[in-house]
Parts: sequence; C-alpha cells; structure tokens
Amino acid sequence: MSGLIPLERALNAILPGVLEAQLSDFDTVSEQISVDTGQSRDAVAQLVYETIAQVNDKLFPPLTQLEMVYTEGCNLACAYCFEKDMLGHRRMPLEIARKAIDLLMRYSRDADELHIAHFGGEPLVNFPAVRFTTEYAEDRAAKYGKSVSFNMTTNGTLITDEVAAYCAEHRIMAMVSLDGLQESNDRYRIDKRGRGTFERAFAGLKTLMRHQEWIGVKITVMPETCDSLVHDIQHLYDSGVNQFTIGYATGIPWSHDERSAYVRNMERLHAWYILHREGPLLITEFEEEDIGHSYFGCQAGRSSVSISVDGEISPCSKVLAMDKKNLLARLGDVTHGVYQINNRIELVGCKQLKATCNKAGIANEYQGGCFATNYQANGSLFEPNLDDHDFTIRLRNSCLGCSSK
Repeated sequence: MSGLIPLERALNAILPGVLEAQLSDFDTVSEQISVDTGQSRDAVAQLVYETIAQVNDKLFPPLTQLEMVYTEGCNLACAYCFEKDMLGHRRMPLEIARKAIDLLMRYSRDADELHIAHFGGEPLVNFPAVRFTTEYAEDRAAKYGKSVSFNMTTNGTLITDEVAAYCAEHRIMAMVSLDGLQESNDRYRIDKRGRGTFERAFAGLKTLMRHQEWIGVKITVMPETCDSLVHDIQHLYDSGVNQFTIGYATGIPWSHDERSAYVRNMERLHAWYILHREGPLLITEFEEEDIGHSYFGCQAGRSSVSISVDGEISPCSKVLAMDKKNLLARLGDVTHGVYQINNRIELVGCKQLKATCNKAGIANEYQGGCFATNYQANGSLFEPNLDDHDFTIRLRNSCLGCSSK
C-alpha cells in the first residue's frame, strides 16, 4: 500500500485532459486511478464526476433546461424535418433518463426553477420514458427545493385520453406541430405512406381540449403556405387553440419575393393579434424582445443541453440531429458529466461566431443566430447563416420591430 498516491493528485492529473477535451476513455482512466490510489472504481467514478462538475461550476452558468430526446423514431415523414437524417429505431432507456435528471440537479447548482422538454423523434413513441422522467424529475426537484416545469413537442397523432390526462395532471404543456388547416398542413406533414396527417393531429388536439384549457400549436411556414398563415391561425384559434409558435422552415431556399411574403403575412397576423390577444391568445414571436438577449449565440450549451437516446450530451436537439455519425460540439455524457470543456467554452463565449460576424460586418445588428441552422447553411456552427440574418433584419425593419405590448 505504501506505493499508492493520494487521490487528489490523481484527480489533478486528469484535469488537463478534461480541459483539452481529450478524456475519451473514462473506464481506462478510472481503472488506472483506482489502481494508483487503492480506491474502488465506483468511488473514483463519483469523484471524477464531481471534479468535472466543479470545473463547470467555476467556468459557466448553471444548467437549468434539458431537452430529452426519447427516441430517434417517428411515425411521420414530414418533408422539412431537421431530424429526417437521424431517424432510427433506438429509444432512451430509463436508466439514461434517470442519469440525465441527476445531472440536471447537480449542474443547476442554486437555480431553483428548472425546465424539461420532452422531445424526439416523436416522444409519445416512448411514452413510458416520458412518464418516468416526469415523475423522477418531480421527486428530485422536491428533494432539492426546486420547481420543475415541462413541455412536449408532439405531432399529435398518438395523443390518447390517457396521454392527455397525464399531461394535464403533471402540467406538461403539449405543443402540437400542426402547420395550419388541412390544405396547408398536409402539403408537407405526411406519414410514411405519403398520407396527410391533419385529421389525426387535429383529433389529438381535440383530445387535449377535453382535459385542459391551454392548447398550443407549433407552425412551420413553408414558402408555399405563407399566404394561408393568417387564415389558418384565425380558424385554429376559433377551434380552441390559444397559443401559437411560428417559424419559417430552415434548410430550404427562400427567394427574395418569398421572404417578403413571409414578412408581409406576419405583419397581417400581428395586426389581427393586437385586436384578439385578450382572447386569451398568445403568439410567442410577438411577445419576444427584438434582440432577445445580450450575448452571442443562444441558450444551447449555456443554460440548456440535449440528451440523446444513449446519453450523450449535445448543445441542443437540432445540433444533435445535424450529424448522427459525428456528434457536433459534443459536451460529454450523462454518466461522466460535461467534460468536453473546450466545446462548452466556444458555445458560451462564441469567440469564433463573433469573429465571423465581425468579418461579415453584421456583428452590431446580429448575434449569430442558431448554431444548427448555421451548420445547415455553412457546415459550421460558428459561421452565421446569412439567410437567417436577412429574415431577422426584414422582420426588425417591419412593424414587428416595435413592441406589441
């Protein structure tokens, strides 16, 4: 035993590897430290986990949000889906979900408000994992004196009375992806047999309405559906939908005229919204500040991360889906924590993104946009998507640039 070295020295020896994002084989490292120190493998693993967490504590803001990717599978085949190249059959095991919640509790530090997004693929394909995560997170949050809220993005076709009742009981805000009325929705939101999905998704909405008052819809606008946007939202509102999240489809070309049409129809929608917002009605995009925040980049990797089906940690679900063979800006895994520190430094500090925005002459008006759509356009998370920049400037220069409040 006299040849053993102190555990603190062994842990300090691995920190340079952590900071250089080179610590790729934790089993080998833990085994070597166990041999060198005489500590059990489990004890070493826990101490390595805690050491890595402490490094994050000193360098970064707390993590307060998780996106849980419960499955790579989906029962639909929407034409514009950013995950279409990722889709497979793997589902998140409950043990991975448990470790993800434990990681959130540890990395949230003294933050007392946490948020979990149930996501996929289609999360209801793996509803047992949704239930487990919800209840385990509620239990852990209560233990640590924190509150936790939930949302779920779903295509709506698998919503049953059981699912709707569970969402109401646990206050899961189920946002149904529905791109307008039947003609608009069924152009691109189709199943694997090429059939439209409006009737099934709307039936899911009606099921939700039987259990709760708040009903949300997420609309992705394609160039061909711009002119239907106002009409579709008005009728969905009359049908009982009271919150909308709206965004233009990314990863596809938009001509100059099509971008103008999108802005024009958003202006029309904004005018209608001002007259009806006490309905109650909420359109998320009209309640956000113009810039949105004072830093480059976004919440991805800063206060929010995404957990893959096998427990890898990604900045967000969109980035996770960009390259399934080589996870972009990988941050670590739920077993060992956020150990790829250099990747998180770049996501939070955005040194490259600032430099490329400065080079393009847009840094004073645009803070880099979405990492994932940057990659779609340029093959780099840190080179701004100039199409997104153009949309942002057009919307800012329209009447939407003024506060609706």
